[in-house]
Amino acid sequence: MARAPSLIPLSERVYYLPGSVNCAVVVGEGGQAVLIDTGQDKDHGRRLAQACEAQGVKPAAIANTHSHADHYGGNDYLTRSLGLPVYAPPFEAGIMQEPYLEPVYLFAGAKPPAEMLNKWLLAKPSPVDYLLAPGELELFGITITVLDTSGHAHRHYALQVDDVLLAADAVFGLGLLEKYPLPFGQDIGRQRASMTAVGTLGARVVVPGHGEPTEEVGGLVAANLAALDRAAEVVAAACTGVDSATVLKTTCDELGIAINDLPRYTLNLCTVQAYLSYLRETGRVSFELRDNRLCWQRV
Repeated sequence: MARAPSLIPLSERVYYLPGSVNCAVVVGEGGQAVLIDTGQDKDHGRRLAQACEAQGVKPAAIANTHSHADHYGGNDYLTRSLGLPVYAPPFEAGIMQEPYLEPVYLFAGAKPPAEMLNKWLLAKPSPVDYLLAPGELELFGITITVLDTSGHAHRHYALQVDDVLLAADAVFGLGLLEKYPLPFGQDIGRQRASMTAVGTLGARVVVPGHGEPTEEVGGLVAANLAALDRAAEVVAAACTGVDSATVLKTTCDELGIAINDLPRYTLNLCTVQAYLSYLRETGRVSFELRDNRLCWQRV
């Protein structure tokens, strides 16, 4: 018989379940637990439930940090099998309830091709019972500090319990930064500010959404900021009076990125366009409409 997955303690009340997406369990009064993100799909949700059972704690609620499919895909299994209420940020809640919106916005608002309708971009719908807001949330005798760390997603919230920051994708693990030199973002200015803020919160340990938890918080933040700044410079250098698709190609060539499927193409194009918006806001690039093309030029 397969051994139940194990929760790894980070403090007296906070545990995490490692995986392709890190999920966390915060234990309160009577062993009632808040699940922070639920992973990609029902298999992740089932592993999380099994890990809680093995630890002797009872899942009592779900709090999601944002609406990307890999962070709430386990909600469907957990809400149907355990009847758990769900807390989520505003804006993100709408996407979680109507997951088709994620592939739609990645395909510029149009009907997406069938290749984009998979669990990587299209989770099963999740109910959202309560909207999160920055500040303190009291659940089962636990004080959870909700922090606005938007940028990776339009409304991304990190959650801090005692001295453990469950950062989700406000920051990325070092291994992921090496593997993906163009980390996904939707609002680069806010993403950069959120990364900086992670280093000011006094957390003893930070748990990124992808990668190992670390007590080297300053080093993690510095590496994330360096990755964003390098990507911004590469995108800016690619703006030679060409359109967004050409900027994407030049950026990927420079960073050594090979795109071999449609979902990755749309994710990287979305990120490059987020950089273009940020670079224009900060006065580093401009655009003009020429020959029916939106062309970008470094200032």
